[in-house]
Amino acid sequence: MFGELIALLTTVCWSIGIFPFTEAAKRLGTASLNQYRLFLAWIVISIIILIFYPVSVAGLFTIPQSNQYLFLGLSGIIGFTIGDYFSFSSFKILGPKLGSLYTTIAPGSALLAGFLILHESINFIGVIGIFVTIAGVIWLTLSKKDTAASEEAGFKRNPLGILFGIIGALCQGVGLVLSKLGMDAYEEKLPTLHAVWIRLLFAFGAAFLVSLVTGRMKQNSVPVFKNQNNGVPFMFLGTLFGPVLGVSFSLMAIQHLPVATAQTIFALLPIVVLPINYFYYKEKITIQSIFACAIAVLGVFILIWRDLILAWT
Repeated sequence: MFGELIALLTTVCWSIGIFPFTEAAKRLGTASLNQYRLFLAWIVISIIILIFYPVSVAGLFTIPQSNQYLFLGLSGIIGFTIGDYFSFSSFKILGPKLGSLYTTIAPGSALLAGFLILHESINFIGVIGIFVTIAGVIWLTLSKKDTAASEEAGFKRNPLGILFGIIGALCQGVGLVLSKLGMDAYEEKLPTLHAVWIRLLFAFGAAFLVSLVTGRMKQNSVPVFKNQNNGVPFMFLGTLFGPVLGVSFSLMAIQHLPVATAQTIFALLPIVVLPINYFYYKEKITIQSIFACAIAVLGVFILIWRDLILAWT
């Protein structure tokens, strides 16, 4: 029971984190938010390792092999730097309700990426699960009643926001597979916190490098250092609930639960977002949004059904 509660707490933290990140994206700009929240998250994870796991500090530089740095680095860049940039852009345009629903595409993306990169098997029922999830996402996206409710709350249903949501979910799925490849590259598996530290290191490094090369460093930094529209507190809150508490609780959950069971509870994120979104943005909860979220989550359950059966037997 403890593991289930921690997994649910993880989902709640991630759900809460979406809202300050959405506000920070609107106030600071998506590029500024993504660049500096990655750096902030890396600092906090470094402090956690230093305080709670001081013995493993040296291992950050001695345990990982070159291939692990390569795959985890790519995972951080694709999943965090690129994927989260597009996800935040999607939240900013579409709103947390629909934006969070697009995250349910990520497990399907991970399945396909695992098939192409890791040569993992893919089954017919898994494909059905992907299509069920996509059906739920499409239903809510095209719902006229839900579109009206979103517009009343200040959000739009436009093709750019939809495209950003899809790209973000695809990148997060690929990033997960690359992360697994990096952690399992050698017989001695890399400690999870070490992997997170490496992913964040490469992620914020890539964000700052792109900012320098494109000449946008000043443009991305000024809103943060000037606390434009009071956006920095929202960035801190989002980082606290997302990359810090969310990641930490997810690691704890996986230690006490089979991965498939934990993934099942994590997939409830869009459903948890619905009531929070209602109270925060006063966006109406329509019948369409409830059923669309339920269908999308059902698709995730179908996708990982074999792992769930093995975990519960």
